[in-house]
Amino acid sequence: MFETSKDILNIVLAVGFGLIAVFLSITLFYAIFVLRDLGETTKAMKKVAKQANSMIIQPAKFLTFLFEKARTITEIVEKNVAKKVKRK
Repeated sequence: MFETSKDILNIVLAVGFGLIAVFLSITLFYAIFVLRDLGETTKAMKKVAKQANSMIIQPAKFLTFLFEKARTITEIVEKNVAKKVKRK
């Protein structure tokens, strides 16, 4: 079986490549598990961000819009009241 040192070298190389293949396979499985967990985490973060947007940011935008419109209305009313006061 082992006639020359070349035969021993070939067997050692085959075993080495086999071990490298096994370790790379294990690494690939762990990488897949980590990426799957990362995908689930990003889904959860998107859900929380959507909830924050619907509960905090959207009402704040609406209130800002409402206050801007109310400010313009109060300015118009103040101008009209000032004109009426000047007439009297």
